[in-house]
Parts: sequence; C-alpha cells; structure tokens
Amino acid sequence: MSGCALRSLTVSAAMSALVLGAATLALPSSAGAQSRVGVTSATTGDPRGKPPAAAERVLKVGIDVQANELITTGANDRAHLLFLDGSSLTVGPLARLTIDRFVYDPNTKTGDLAINASQGVLRFVGGKISKTRPVTVTTPSASLTIRGGIMLIDVQPGQTIATFIFGIEMTVTANGGKQVVTRPGWQVTTMAGATPGQAIKAVQGSLSPEFAKLEALRANNTGGNPDEAMVNSGFEAQNSGRGPTAATGPGAGAMNDATNAITGVNTQIQQQQKPVFIPPAGPPTTLPGTGGGNNLGNGQ
Repeated sequence: MSGCALRSLTVSAAMSALVLGAATLALPSSAGAQSRVGVTSATTGDPRGKPPAAAERVLKVGIDVQANELITTGANDRAHLLFLDGSSLTVGPLARLTIDRFVYDPNTKTGDLAINASQGVLRFVGGKISKTRPVTVTTPSASLTIRGGIMLIDVQPGQTIATFIFGIEMTVTANGGKQVVTRPGWQVTTMAGATPGQAIKAVQGSLSPEFAKLEALRANNTGGNPDEAMVNSGFEAQNSGRGPTAATGPGAGAMNDATNAITGVNTQIQQQQKPVFIPPAGPPTTLPGTGGGNNLGNGQ
C-alpha cells in the first residue's frame, strides 16, 4: 500500500487504518475493556484527544478512542473515528466534542452511544447500536437523535443545524419543542434558547460548505497482515445499514464485519465529493396532537 496523502479515503487506505487499530482494539469482553470504544481511522493535521485519566495526545491513525474522551480539532484538523459497533464520526475543523457514553454488547448487537458536541461540523453514520436504539448528540442549542442512518450537524455558538441525510428518523428537541424528520435532505435549525424551527428542505448545493469542512482526510499506511488485522479488529458489520459481504471459510464472520466497516468508511468519505440528492417533496406534515409546530418531514 502507498503512503501518499489522499483527498478521499479509499478502501485500501481504510484497511490500513484497521491494521494499525487492531493491535490495541480487541473485541471487549468486560465493562472495563469497553473504555476503548473505537479507533482513529483517518486524520488531517493534528486532532487531539484527552481521555479522562490520561494526558492529551494527537489522534494519529490507529490510536484508540476512549469513553469520555474530549476530542478537539484546530483550524486545519479533521478526524474520522470508527466505533466498535460500526458507527463512525467524521469531525471537521475547530470542533469540540466528548464521547459521553458508549456501551455495546456484541452478542445482542445492542448498546448505547451518546456524544456531546459544543462546536464544529460533524457527520455521524450509524452502526449496530442505532438500528435498535437512537444515538444521541447533545449541543448547546438542542438534543438530537438518529436511528439507523446518517446525520450532518453544524454546531455554532448560537444555533445548531441538523440535516437528515439517510435512515429511519432524526429528532430535534429543545425547550419543550420537538421535530421529527424522516425525509432525506430535510434539516432543522435550532437557535439557542428557542424551540426547534420547522423542518425544511435543504436547497441543492447548500450543504457544500459543511461537506467541504469534512474533506481532505488522509490515511497513513504501514506494513502488516491486513487479513489477520481484520479478523481480530472487532468492528461490526452493516455500518449504516449495509449488508454483509460474502466471505467464506475460517474467520469469515469477523472478516465480513471488518470489510463492511471498511466499506462504510469509504462510502462516507466518497460522499463528501458528491452533491446531496434532495428528492422533491411537499411541505412537512404536522403530527396530530403534537402541537408546538412539531413537523414530520416525510413528504407523505
């Protein structure tokens, strides 16, 4: 594998990231082991992480992500974090967030994931956890959840803009108001101290600045046995709802899990280079009995 910097993360580069991460990120067998919740799979610049009981360090490719870790990026930094359940988080420049909670049972494929973000542009892609339980992202303006899908979040000091890209549903809650969005390409803006605004369809091309902040990730390549690394990686299958691949033979299950995680990473970064398709839709439908302008952006 080459060691060149890439504008978009390729499948082979993501595999290299897992090679680095596999040495220290094994499938957790106890609550204590689950303090390791993921791995840094791609970076630009020098994003930093501060675990609760350790010194701050630069999140190089292959560095573990810890529970309750504070993640910060500078003006030229970006990071892509891959979690044990197959979820991933792309972090843009000038961001600040904490992995508040991560619990995952690989046997039942269930768990809980919560993130607190105070600023920056983020993109979350759901893995196994979000298939059965909403993942929560808390910002100074709102509380967001995503089920089985992809959510783009722009957190600014006075507002949060949440865009539903794909999945089952996204909710935005603040100051007693709630919006539920199920139609891709619809977004909700929440001003600090106010209830969420109505769900509206994003104008074609309007998300380009946010996607641009998530570009320019690179993967650092090293030697090693990628097949063995994938078997032992502990990453789960069906990232963002994608089905398993068709590997067979000894260790095929783990191979499929890691391969799907790699595919998910590649697809997410590749999507940053493409405009978001926003299908035509009518105005949001008000949910009966909800009041307060609670809208369902489903176009039905």
